[in-house]
Amino acid sequence: MSFRIIERVFSENEECPTIMVANIYGSPDVKDNLKKMERIIDVAHRKKANILIFPELAVTGYVWKAKDPSEVKELLSEGENREISSWLDNVRDSLTDGTGGLEYIFYGNTRKKDGNFYNCSFILNPGIDYMEEDYIYGKVFLTPIERPFFKQGTDKRLSIDTKWGRFGFLLCYDLCFVELARQYAFVDHCDAIITLAAWHSEAVREYVSMNTRTDHYYGFLWDLMNASKAAYNQVWALGANWVGLHEKSREYYWGGSGIWAPSGMKLLQASNINEELLIIRNLDISGQRDREQDDFNYRIDFQSFYRNMRHKDDCIRYVEETVEG
Repeated sequence: MSFRIIERVFSENEECPTIMVANIYGSPDVKDNLKKMERIIDVAHRKKANILIFPELAVTGYVWKAKDPSEVKELLSEGENREISSWLDNVRDSLTDGTGGLEYIFYGNTRKKDGNFYNCSFILNPGIDYMEEDYIYGKVFLTPIERPFFKQGTDKRLSIDTKWGRFGFLLCYDLCFVELARQYAFVDHCDAIITLAAWHSEAVREYVSMNTRTDHYYGFLWDLMNASKAAYNQVWALGANWVGLHEKSREYYWGGSGIWAPSGMKLLQASNINEELLIIRNLDISGQRDREQDDFNYRIDFQSFYRNMRHKDDCIRYVEETVEG
């Protein structure tokens, strides 16, 4: 299978990274998914990408409301990192360590700990142990479909420093909770927030008297929240999402993987129907963020106004209603 590749150049500075984002369909079959990931990793090597981003649960495929939940749990067990450790080690060994070429792969997978499954994001890099607790992010906010299978992650955020900037991580539904992204931006000082997702497409919202309707409300939210996450926090937003029809649940995924600048403007976005690989070359992550903050820095303005926010009596005014009579 060949993949349609969309390729753009952000700047002439070749010291900035080239990033590839996979907008792909993931089946409920570990072997098929690993074969697909291998092909995409080969493309990333050939295209000299430095960072490759896969969607949520890229190894196992996303969960579904099964008549027999053990079917889903067996799939999660089969794809767990320890079960595919030889594959992961081979991939990691193919990566470069600061000498150009593919250095980082971010991917979603299941993790089993203390008898519970967690929906996690992982990092492959020659200098990182992908099973090390400090380099794993467990999804905080679980959807109703996930709750029968996964345990909720803690509030421990994951950010990593690279030579191109600092990256923070979210998983799918986490994107809906603005405070988490704000912590990454204002507390952890991340330059970019990466969201790995299996984001659905179809949901109806209709306002009859206004003659306004959409059948893809969830897709609308994906586009909106990635753009607003970037703009509100003045960070890069990088999102890798599933696309296409899930063969078990028969639900469609929105695709729309993309890259949004710290202004909130969309620079590159993938199909809502087809598998595609996005490549953006020479992405000036920290430099562009600094330039956009030069205009006006939300964090400084926010903190200067709400500097006494922790002292609620100084910030909240209580007005007592008086009744004349």
